Amino acid sequence: MAFLRTRGLYWHVYWTENGKKRGRSLRTKQKSVAQQYLKEFEYKLAKRELGQTTDVSLDQLQTEYLSYSKATKKPTTYQRHDLPRVTRFVRFLKGKGVKKASEITAAHVQQFQQHLLEWLKPRTVRHCMYAGSGFVAFAVERGYVEQNVVRKVAKVRAEKNPPRYLSFDEWELVKGTARGTRLWPLVATAYYTGFRNSELRFLTWPEIDFDRDVITLVNKEGFSLKNRESRTVPLSRDLKEVLLPVRKQGGYCFLNQAGGQFDDKELSREFRKLVVLPSGVPDFSLHTLRHTFASHLVMKGISIYKVSQWLGHKSVTTTMIYAHLAPQDDEINIL
Repeated sequence: MAFLRTRGLYWHVYWTENGKKRGRSLRTKQKSVAQQYLKEFEYKLAKRELGQTTDVSLDQLQTEYLSYSKATKKPTTYQRHDLPRVTRFVRFLKGKGVKKASEITAAHVQQFQQHLLEWLKPRTVRHCMYAGSGFVAFAVERGYVEQNVVRKVAKVRAEKNPPRYLSFDEWELVKGTARGTRLWPLVATAYYTGFRNSELRFLTWPEIDFDRDVITLVNKEGFSLKNRESRTVPLSRDLKEVLLPVRKQGGYCFLNQAGGQFDDKELSREFRKLVVLPSGVPDFSLHTLRHTFASHLVMKGISIYKVSQWLGHKSVTTTMIYAHLAPQDDEINIL
């Protein structure tokens, strides 16, 4: 993967060759000319016509892939998915004596999957395998290996159960508990909007329009929405009543005890400590409120299409996991 950057008067191209960073001046001030050169250069790079190695050590491949992931993916995706899962995959391969990317076989991948199944749930194992597949696919794109052997291994099947959501009675218990804590505005927002944990942590007061009764989530520095598309969710009367008394002119809506922004794990711990355990309601987390938001709306007759838009799903197919909760259609009685 190569990229352009201006340096002084001219455009330069930068790339990695044989594990080392390289760069050269294109001796042009015109961006269009530089972009055309970049296309030709990347083609030669992919065809291994620049003298780069056709193989690479696992350590070097891991470094390159994680650098790419960190630079191109959301911070949470890199931190919570690629970094730990690829590191685990590489550690396992090294334990099997694998030193270079070309030495990875389908047998190694199968052994890795079986190893994971000994202590992880099938659904988690599938996610780990997807990460491994992305890692090897990256090696294919770089020309280090000819094929993605991970794709040759049949992934373990994971049962797809309906998501956990709170019943109306359980929500009343949780609401009663949360009202007595400093997390109540955040908990109310989670229930009445279906926002993800990260969306709650990065929500700012200017995004809430109290005059038009809407909340518009936008991408901002250090945070991007899951599909990188802004979305608007109605501000309900009940949520407005909760937020108006604590409204501020700017900054993040929900802060930790130190007055700073919550990090992901810190917010989960606080929610469990102040809300989950005291409520006595079993088996739920802050993310459960997102499922509860969708489930309660569908059960009250709101269309799947509207709920899908409010949740920020790219496809309504994703939202169909709640379809079984919709009220029964009496039109069936026409038969």
